[in-house]
Amino acid sequence: MTTPGGEHRGGAARDIGFSVGKGAVLIGVAVIIGFVLLRVTDGGSPSGGDEAAKPTTPTTKKESATTVPATTTTVATGPEKAAKDLRVIVLNGGAAAGAAKDLSAELKRKGYTNQAEVNNWADKRLTGKSVYCKEGLAREAAALAVSVGTGTQTAAWPDPAPPYASGPPVVDCVVVVGA
Repeated sequence: MTTPGGEHRGGAARDIGFSVGKGAVLIGVAVIIGFVLLRVTDGGSPSGGDEAAKPTTPTTKKESATTVPATTTTVATGPEKAAKDLRVIVLNGGAAAGAAKDLSAELKRKGYTNQAEVNNWADKRLTGKSVYCKEGLAREAAALAVSVGTGTQTAAWPDPAPPYASGPPVVDCVVVVGA
């Protein structure tokens, strides 16, 4: 039997089935293309391109005579040294006489007992307090800065090294008390 347009009844059903099949194939292709585009645009990272999840490389600014030391961040690679094992020296960098000695005594009460003799950093005039630790001691520097007190800055180990840092005894961190 034919319809008025000359089509067979089975043909309409076949056309609908064919259209549904084409639609399903097109949707499948669109999903695959979308997946490929997402992988290409986020660099193939399994985290979905989340920038916060990617490790960062810290930057360090060199200190000049007219600038305040820059805060630095480094990734620690080993176990954190205990306060009693960290070799520290407290230097006066522009503070009133006796300020470095007082801070040294306070740090000893907080567990930083492995200290070299308090001394002066001649010609160093800082404002506030700063902590300088050798590379790889970022966690120790942060903990020491907290023990030194609010507002203490941490900075990269200067070049040349601070006086008395090469020993005896050789130290891991230098705390400088400024005006």
